[in-house]
Amino acid sequence: MLGGHGAPVYPMSASGPGESYIGDPVWSTLADWADACREREGLVVAVHFPYPTAELAADIALGKIDAVEIRPQYSGPLQFNELSFLDWYRYLNCGYRLPVVGGTDKMFAWMPVGCERTYAYLGKEEFNFPNWAKAVRKGNTFMTSGPLLLFHADGHVPGEEIVLGAGGGTMEVSLEAQSFVPFHRLEVVMNGRVIAAREDQEGALQMTLREKVHVGEAGWIAGRCASRFGPTTKWQLRICAHTSPVYVRMRGQEVFSTSGLAYMLTLVEGAQTWVEQLATRPDQERFERVRKTLIDARDVLHRRMHQHGISH
Repeated sequence: MLGGHGAPVYPMSASGPGESYIGDPVWSTLADWADACREREGLVVAVHFPYPTAELAADIALGKIDAVEIRPQYSGPLQFNELSFLDWYRYLNCGYRLPVVGGTDKMFAWMPVGCERTYAYLGKEEFNFPNWAKAVRKGNTFMTSGPLLLFHADGHVPGEEIVLGAGGGTMEVSLEAQSFVPFHRLEVVMNGRVIAAREDQEGALQMTLREKVHVGEAGWIAGRCASRFGPTTKWQLRICAHTSPVYVRMRGQEVFSTSGLAYMLTLVEGAQTWVEQLATRPDQERFERVRKTLIDARDVLHRRMHQHGISH
């Protein structure tokens, strides 16, 4: 919860042995915090994404999240095959527009400030928090643990939308990266699949990829880069960068993933079961409010699946 006017959003903790006293009731929800932050004109970011994996799916389904924070763990050279990126891709494939940001999470002296960070393009706007937050919401961002990364798809920047005819079309993608630490690979991904790439086996401080690609479906397209060097810091963070998506809309198509929606539904129903059967209850009014967030999200996901003729 960044920025905002007026009093802070309370309570600072909902429940769980890692966050409050063991046995505390579930006083509040992430959704309550998100709503209160937005009422104060603040920015709502899902930090340590995709955790917590339960209610967060409900908050995304209900449109309460402005951006997701990804912390790239070292999972082998040049690999983005880790839960944070895979879950983000899963939500994007379901049609949810979620810009990406990065944050240091400086918990100890050995974590240098700025080892992970967010860049948001303000254009000619004055550099201040409200304008920066507006740029993040718009989606022209990239997260990085070092490299600077710029991406265009047919001249469109991240956060913008491209509209194609029913048969799709060809677009030119452009990805440029610069880094103080040598990096080895540039990739353009669409709906989670690599559709264009360039690699330098020796490592480069600057690299550009320009290519024409055929797009035959609606979805999203973004750029990323990675280095073989690392990991960095004690928390095994990799050297990489990833842009937010350019969104591709196609007449007659909706961005939809059956497996992705089923995954979200499983998380929401699991969270509801925990609240109803296992969690320590607060007073009845608060309990019903917590429960309603999950019921509303479940109903939204059910309707989307039924609209696509999917029985479940």
